[in-house]
Amino acid sequence: MDRSKPVLSRRGLFRAAGSAAVTGSLICSGVAGVAQGALLEAESGAESQPVTAGMAAAAGGKAAGAPVVVVGESDGGGAGPRARAWPYIAEILRRAGVFFDQLPADRLAERLDRPDQVVLLAGHLRLKAAHRDRLARWVNSGGSLIGIGGTSGLDEVFGVASARPLAEGWIKLGAQDHPLVANLRSSLHVFGGFAVTPAGATAVATVESGPQGAKGSAILENRFGRGRAILLAPDLIFSVVHIQQGLPVFQDGKPAPDGSAPIDDGELKAEDGLVLDWQRDRTPMEPDKVPVFLEPVSDELREIILRSIFHLASQQGIPLPLVWYWPNKLPAVGHISHDTDGNDPTKAVAMLEVVERCKLKSTWCTLYPGGYPRGFYRTLKEKGYEIALHYDARTGEPYTRWSKDNLILQRQWLLKEAGLREITSNKNHYTRWEGRLDFLRWCQEVGIRADQTRGPSKQGTIGFPLGGSQPYFPLDDEADPPRLLDVLEVNMLTQDLVVVCPPQYGRQLVDSVLRHHGVAHFLFHPSHIQKPHVAETLADLVAYGRRRGLQWWTNRQILQWETLRRGIAMEAGPGRTFTLRPARAVQGATLVVLRPQPEHQSRLLVDGRPVSSTPWTAHGFTFDAVTLDLAGPTTLRIL
Repeated sequence: MDRSKPVLSRRGLFRAAGSAAVTGSLICSGVAGVAQGALLEAESGAESQPVTAGMAAAAGGKAAGAPVVVVGESDGGGAGPRARAWPYIAEILRRAGVFFDQLPADRLAERLDRPDQVVLLAGHLRLKAAHRDRLARWVNSGGSLIGIGGTSGLDEVFGVASARPLAEGWIKLGAQDHPLVANLRSSLHVFGGFAVTPAGATAVATVESGPQGAKGSAILENRFGRGRAILLAPDLIFSVVHIQQGLPVFQDGKPAPDGSAPIDDGELKAEDGLVLDWQRDRTPMEPDKVPVFLEPVSDELREIILRSIFHLASQQGIPLPLVWYWPNKLPAVGHISHDTDGNDPTKAVAMLEVVERCKLKSTWCTLYPGGYPRGFYRTLKEKGYEIALHYDARTGEPYTRWSKDNLILQRQWLLKEAGLREITSNKNHYTRWEGRLDFLRWCQEVGIRADQTRGPSKQGTIGFPLGGSQPYFPLDDEADPPRLLDVLEVNMLTQDLVVVCPPQYGRQLVDSVLRHHGVAHFLFHPSHIQKPHVAETLADLVAYGRRRGLQWWTNRQILQWETLRRGIAMEAGPGRTFTLRPARAVQGATLVVLRPQPEHQSRLLVDGRPVSSTPWTAHGFTFDAVTLDLAGPTTLRIL
């Protein structure tokens, strides 16, 4: 095939794309549709089901009468530029399986009639005096309050004497064994919020900044009357968004001073927008001691928020059920992708033989133009592999430059060449990136539901340079109002063990993902599979992950599960009763119920019948776990 010309004319491809180019909803409040094509079966044996498009990002989490109440700004416009990130608390809680009510401050009084709930202030809110007084009286009478990014004027409730704005800093743990911070390993790099001086509160952690920056306490716990209050003074919500989405990419980033990450290579790519620190946020790896981003900062900032909820709920005896991250009590998920650079059929067959021996289903990101013989695509589909796009905006030919038109053209080309009805996933060639959110908006518009571009191209950026192991829906904080983009981002940890870095990196990265219950995503190019030790390293990585409890899924399967899981709604009833309502049947959903005390097992009734549960430890807290198939409304009662 002549690789210098498109398969169809540019005009013909756009005409063929037609309405298919706009199947994704433009905003999360758009009309939901059902994407065509069946999902591949996961290693868990879950029934094959189609992915539902349109509302996955905004679905799930919210629940009438939930034990967690999130209070946000009614209008974030006057609260400062970081306030546009505060609505992202909903995405953080949804990903963790936490059910919550979300209210503006003006409606807070509706929920302050009982103490058995946790109220979370999402940002340094501009509360009216009446709201502050009502919250103070509620905490004093036994309520549980969390503040993120500032006190919202409730200095006395949080036990704070003064506060100084924080531009950037690093949280330093004081009480190493405190449940809010025990066993955290990352640098806890934060952006925005405050450093505070305690008045009566107990400081759990401090924050360090530059020579002229703010210094003081970062995490505090306070007893106020019969209630409790936890202040997370740095702006953890904005920090998560900032680390994940980074700076706009219009020029090369600054390289690592030690030469381990020469990202000033003349190619605009995802890493050029990273905001983490070369010296303070990386960890030397074994065996070569090259520093990489081994510990996921954003995962641990998310975790501090979750631990604050769990700590207050356990201390105050508040019943708290969650939907676990993964089905059937999986601790985490692994993912292998292949970028088909060169499109060499011989090497493609060699790669397929290796993954078949590993009994692994992977995602093949296919580069335009050329591709593989159509018979090979049929084989991939018959064997249950995912065929995805490898968008090329690097080569620089007329159809391989950075533009939405070229994304549409390349997508339509692959639909035709591979005989597909839809393309769920994409990874950009060489992790190409320009701007900040433009490409994710394009994906949503053309119907690509998952992206896996954001990751390293250099050894020194391996790991978690642009977020953590948690798959996430990005926040379009440039929209008015801010909204989630319905494109699931699955970060890549490294490419080509043996070729890019020592094979020993693989196990260390898997271990890091397991600590945070996310996705361990590794890229192996077919172009390298016949090089010495590469095939053996891939097989060893897969086997090691399985021994540690991972299942290896395609990117489409990850999206499928996240869509099904977020379709579970909850309604709280009397007597510690919760009704779960799945939008679609969910097999193997694991419900975890927080124990008030680690040694006190909860008795659980499902639809009135006792069920056996197993102890489950996560984020430093003990839960009771039960796995259920949810085919319709299901009632859970906690005794």
